[in-house]
Amino acid sequence: MNILGFDKVLHFVFSYLIALVDPGLAALAGIGKEVYDALGGGMADVYDLMADALGIFAAIQ
Repeated sequence: MNILGFDKVLHFVFSYLIALVDPGLAALAGIGKEVYDALGGGMADVYDLMADALGIFAAIQ
């Protein structure tokens, strides 16, 4: 589990950009991605969700 890294930057940026249009959609996309990862599509990581949340927060400020 990597707390910092390029993956977290991607989570932040994409959540930020989506949240500029619809913060709820950005949250749904971030949670959906982690559910997909947890079900075998990748590696679920709570820090990805934190990066998503920070991106959403930055967009709505």
